[in-house]
Amino acid sequence: MRKLWKGAVLLAGAVALCLFGNEQQAYAAGNSTMLPDTSILVDYEYEEIEVDAGNNTVIYYSDNPNALTWEEAEVDANGKAVFDISWVKPKLTTRVYVKGDKDSIVTARYIEAQEKLTAEFVGDISAADVVDIDLWKDVYKNYKAFNSETGYILFFLRNGGTETAYFDVDTIEWRKGETGNWQSFDKLNLAQMNAKGAPLHFRVKAQNDKVSGNAVTFGKRYSSEAKVYLQKVAMAPTVTVNNATMSVSIRNGMEFSLNDKDWNLVPTYAKSATGSDMVVPVVDYDILPTTNRRVTTLAIPLVLETDANKKVDKALVDANPGKYHVEKDEGGEVTGIYVYVRTAAAERKSASKTEKILIPFTKSDPDITDHVQITYQNTKSGTSGVILTNKTSTLDGINYQYAIVDDPDNLTGEELSEVKWSTLKAGKTLKVSSSKALTGKYFIFRVAAESKEELPSVYQKYPYQILYDKVAYAAISNTSLYPGGVITAVTSNNAISGPITYTWERSDKANGTYTEITSGTGYANSKYTIKESDIGYYIRVRISNTSSVTGETASVTSKNSGKIVKDPTKPTPTPTPSPTPSPSPTP
Repeated sequence: MRKLWKGAVLLAGAVALCLFGNEQQAYAAGNSTMLPDTSILVDYEYEEIEVDAGNNTVIYYSDNPNALTWEEAEVDANGKAVFDISWVKPKLTTRVYVKGDKDSIVTARYIEAQEKLTAEFVGDISAADVVDIDLWKDVYKNYKAFNSETGYILFFLRNGGTETAYFDVDTIEWRKGETGNWQSFDKLNLAQMNAKGAPLHFRVKAQNDKVSGNAVTFGKRYSSEAKVYLQKVAMAPTVTVNNATMSVSIRNGMEFSLNDKDWNLVPTYAKSATGSDMVVPVVDYDILPTTNRRVTTLAIPLVLETDANKKVDKALVDANPGKYHVEKDEGGEVTGIYVYVRTAAAERKSASKTEKILIPFTKSDPDITDHVQITYQNTKSGTSGVILTNKTSTLDGINYQYAIVDDPDNLTGEELSEVKWSTLKAGKTLKVSSSKALTGKYFIFRVAAESKEELPSVYQKYPYQILYDKVAYAAISNTSLYPGGVITAVTSNNAISGPITYTWERSDKANGTYTEITSGTGYANSKYTIKESDIGYYIRVRISNTSSVTGETASVTSKNSGKIVKDPTKPTPTPTPSPTPSPSPTP
């Protein structure tokens, strides 16, 4: 309901309405007439009322229909009388009363209360806390200067306690600061304002009364001013390429692009998040898959939108024409791919400036068949670990990296970013304990990057799972080293698959050439009984088996037994003397 004047004005108006039912007829008497509505037009832009005086020579106006004295407005040569209404309080709906010296019946004209405009800056509409996101997107389709790089201005009108979105931005005008000139909304260049930051004022344009036939379309005054302070656009984030881990330090709250146009957002996790709780803006583009932790780096294959184990080189660029922005050397040869990174726009800030980083190419390829050797190191008590040897020369060799993964054939870009790589330098040997080299997992190897100008190679999978089912330990125990004594073969307590072969060998020298005595599988052949013919020899056992899973054959040889000798507890047999020949008879 429109508000009336307080005090006497309110009372007088109420009495008039009760008596006559219409305030415009309240003062009708005799042959008096009234000014037609179409002759009284409010110009809200200049805050004045123009009256077509008609036959009147004087136009009177007042804010009180019962005033004893009225203000006068002169009628000009064109028959118009104009008077100012800037004195009307903007926050109230007010009636201004108009009459003429001929048309003396009072005509009341409402001056509507000023609408309250509020404005909100959002870096990205999709991140705004509003329910009408799609409607705002439709509005800004026609304003190409507004985008996720510059941000958007959202407007709302409040009437009483209700605030509604105001989508008719064509009726908005703006100025810079308190003293700037008012301009139409389509002249606003947010990118220019973001450069240094700026205070912006907005209002809904005034709409003047308009005559259409015998009716008046009533206008409205300027809205209140809404103020928004644009912060200076932030500097580009510092982003680095980690060649050693083949990752880029793109983290939560950033976004990246291959063409400086289509952006991919890394979701922002709440600082207090535990488990899988996170804050994920609703966005137009795909959100990256993430784990339940804050993202601090992204794998290069994920950023380049390629397979986890795809070689980054010119062939990748040629296979995807137009997808990548590239660097070229002086000869025009493509040497790397550019990635654009910025801090993403949020609810109250625009996107930062953009950082352009270079992803160099991969320079080498792995050859683990010739370069890397894997052997198992077990003990009598069980699994011990895996021995890795880089067989390349220390002078001109190749440094490798290795990692242990569950499924190297289906490793995703996200999983690759979480792989923990270790170094295996040229000409070096190291042991990976069984607590890390777990049964059922796989080793993968890649050539390490030698400088910031190259990436590590794609990785190669060692073809067999880590399985401790191959013999890797051999020893012997014995009751005695005499004929009749028993020597027992001892191997690891691991779950050995398939039959185990025991090959017993001997040599007349401890470090001499050993020849086979006997060979066989099963428990019976794990023991050897020393024979008289073994005296003077050294005995050892070679234990071997074939993995039933990988098909790999393993063979381990024990230390020698020590020299086999006669049993000292048994007497040496006395040789029977030869009979003394009888003397020949004397002839």
